Amino acid sequence: MKTDANQVEVSQTEELLIPLDDYLLNGIHVGLKYKTKDMKPFIYKVRPDKLCVFDVQRIDERIRIAVKFICKYKPEEVVLVSNRVYGRTPIQKFAECTGCTAITNRFVSGTLTNPNIKTFVEPKLMIVTDPTVDQQAIKEASKMAIPIIAICDSNTRIKNIDFVIPGNNKGKNSLALLYWIFAREISKNKDVDFNMSFEDFISQAEPQSYILKMQEQQRLYRRGKTIRRGKRR
Repeated sequence: MKTDANQVEVSQTEELLIPLDDYLLNGIHVGLKYKTKDMKPFIYKVRPDKLCVFDVQRIDERIRIAVKFICKYKPEEVVLVSNRVYGRTPIQKFAECTGCTAITNRFVSGTLTNPNIKTFVEPKLMIVTDPTVDQQAIKEASKMAIPIIAICDSNTRIKNIDFVIPGNNKGKNSLALLYWIFAREISKNKDVDFNMSFEDFISQAEPQSYILKMQEQQRLYRRGKTIRRGKRR
């Protein structure tokens, strides 16, 4: 199957969890300009504007695997972390749907290792929104031998991460979509009613400065591309 949007290809051997266009319109497949060696296997192509594009089929496949793994644990044994602002609403909604625990405030040092502090928790599985900003959580989970599932952008170093889900972990829509799919599939797996919409998972937080800068750079790139095409005509 082919689509004109960024020329993303998807195998026809297995139907995706959601329509391909839903993945693409919410930018789940769009990474950064920077890529690590760890993430190269998940990158389908690099666009002319240097942004990496993830393989949507790989994202879908790994979401399926992660769901099966998460379902092996009791809800109270799973903790979600997001120091990234756009990830806080999605993990909170995920927690409401599944009964898991979401840490939506700053991850306090010692949360997994110091039983004498108020924020102390003892999970058996951790889900991390962005390893780049959730390093303290990863460090403590690794020390306590807690398996870690992480959403990893193209610039992620995957040391101490047990299972990678490639994808855009910066955009509010992409994060909302990822956690909405997780919540829906886990609820389905456990035969639990699921009635939250994708929109319920979208953060209403104001854009952070680095996102505004990135959007402006993309706007200038598109404008320049249009001007160059006009001149060639």
